[in-house]
Amino acid sequence: MSHIKPQLRCLYSSGSALGHAVTERALERAAGVSDVAPVPVGPSVHVLVVHTGRSANLRWSADGVARRERFHAGEALVNPAGWACGPRWQDEVELLLLGIDPVWLEKMAAEGGARGRVELVPRFHFADPLLKMLLERLVAEYAGPGPADTLYAQSLVQAAAAVMLRVAGAGGSVPVREGGLSPRRLAEVVDFLHARLSQRVTLADLAAVAGVSESHLSRAFKASTGESPHQYLMGQRLDHARRELMRTDRPIAEIAVEAGFADQSHLTRVMRRHEGSTPRMLRDSDGGRR
Repeated sequence: MSHIKPQLRCLYSSGSALGHAVTERALERAAGVSDVAPVPVGPSVHVLVVHTGRSANLRWSADGVARRERFHAGEALVNPAGWACGPRWQDEVELLLLGIDPVWLEKMAAEGGARGRVELVPRFHFADPLLKMLLERLVAEYAGPGPADTLYAQSLVQAAAAVMLRVAGAGGSVPVREGGLSPRRLAEVVDFLHARLSQRVTLADLAAVAGVSESHLSRAFKASTGESPHQYLMGQRLDHARRELMRTDRPIAEIAVEAGFADQSHLTRVMRRHEGSTPRMLRDSDGGRR
């Protein structure tokens, strides 16, 4: 999947890492200033846009009628695939964008229990704090110094897609199946995760082990454990690193990689964020090595 809006100056992007989606932080210049005009046809993907900068006016057309609204930081719009509205900003703006493949979104909705074809309607000028948070975290995952966590990013995309269906779905919200994985399937998924702490794990991998769809796997795993697959995996990686730090003299960098972190600094950032400590502090504490 290429850039969502080619006329924008892309600051950070997930590129092709997500497969069925792409997320970006980008700058769009004011109408009449940009050298590249917006394409006259609608996007090939469903596009979610969250405005993050200074307040600015947006002009667009809907059903032949010119519209104008003032957007403030955090306010959003949904542009369904194929729907051309000719958006033009009055001033340069900074935007968070998420483009989602319509085929994948329809499959996700069907797996969640929706019946019939999924249709999105244009939504302009609305605020949804959850969408804003999800896009901020998703873009930040690809703007950081270390490699993005694929499982975490895919989970964020699924959550954002579910909210997009809720706020712009023509047929209303998508029902969510209740219940978790069977004890045998849960044990198989957990064993799979434990055996691959140092490896890249995707939702597709876990869904294949459990014999369910990716979207159902996410919901069922959380129903069974109280945590998302990413949260559970991160907890296990931290537990492994903590045990090795406290019972061995092995280099911290070696332990970090073995536990599934990109390097020592990645482990340090995650441990500080989740536990308020660092690997060095843990080792030097009274509860460290004997």
